[in-house]
Amino acid sequence: MISILTQQRKKATYNRVPIYFVIYFLLLQLIIAFFKPDQIIYNYRLNYDLVKNRTSNIEAVLAEVKDTIEKEDLEDYVIILGDSVAYSSPGPANTSIGYYLNDRALKEGFHFKVFNLSMPSMQIGDVYTMMLKMDEYGISRNHLIIDILYSGFLNRQAYSRVFWLSDQLKDLNPLVFEKEKLEIADPEPNSHYVERMLEPLKDMLYENVPLFMYKDYLQAYGKEFLHHLQDKVSAESTVLSWTEKPFLKDLLKEYQYQISFRSDPFVMDEGNPQIRFLNRIIELQQDKNTLIFLAPINEALAADLIDREKYHKNIGLIDAYFSDQPVDYNNYYGQIPMDYFSDHVHYTAEGYQYLSDLLWNEIREWNLQ
Repeated sequence: MISILTQQRKKATYNRVPIYFVIYFLLLQLIIAFFKPDQIIYNYRLNYDLVKNRTSNIEAVLAEVKDTIEKEDLEDYVIILGDSVAYSSPGPANTSIGYYLNDRALKEGFHFKVFNLSMPSMQIGDVYTMMLKMDEYGISRNHLIIDILYSGFLNRQAYSRVFWLSDQLKDLNPLVFEKEKLEIADPEPNSHYVERMLEPLKDMLYENVPLFMYKDYLQAYGKEFLHHLQDKVSAESTVLSWTEKPFLKDLLKEYQYQISFRSDPFVMDEGNPQIRFLNRIIELQQDKNTLIFLAPINEALAADLIDREKYHKNIGLIDAYFSDQPVDYNNYYGQIPMDYFSDHVHYTAEGYQYLSDLLWNEIREWNLQ
């Protein structure tokens, strides 16, 4: 009799194990979501090192921005989208245009905030996809700043349309994905077929389950915490002006840079993927505040690599395109002092502060509170 009762108790205990696991899992989810390391996820801009290694990590960034908007009950906020110029490479977050714009708003007594969702190497299709992701998260596109580059209009390969977010575009707008003839690259071409079959499940977990969504961020936070304990935190180095980098002229002679300075005439119709995506973006932004700015190159550094007359004729074509569009547009060629460049296209801290001042003068016309 005792043996039978013991077996029944063991069986009841075993039956409860799945329940305990579910409860433990749910509690862990809540704890992670509540104690997630906000500064690692988003600190005036996204954490590039983590998102570039796993693009699904963008979900945590969008969730964090949405959470901040709701917690602070923000009615007005500005979103910045674009590439490494908008992201403000190569300096730290506290020398980025997002930091400077937020700092100025705070000092002048405004309640609105600026969120930077840019990422180095983002192409125009990535910008479009990020706008769709914003819609998915309920993040307003009422006030949007987008940077573009001359090189985006050149006739290049498919990566010039969407570099980071092909998976996300395929999910959010499969018609555009197919029309652009994009492909999803296999991140591990030599992986076992079982791993490939499980990849969609893995993506779903990383995009929706906090335990996975914040895994990389928690690991980064742990490493940073250990460095603090071991006094291994290094000071951010100052970003030098291009005039103090004599190696740049030789570096820009490499093919990967030279193709960005080509001056073959731009195709400014739907035959150009840059125009196709810009048209989609402008259509989405109808009746909203949208500022698109053309970031200049360092023409003093690249003087030997460009055909100035043809190059500026192409810039004129970009200006002409935007003259007929219902968005605010600024061409910043000739408006950024050459000493503020850190290389052929990026800026020093002073350069990004100068750029933020130019942008501030524009967004103040939006009557943000």
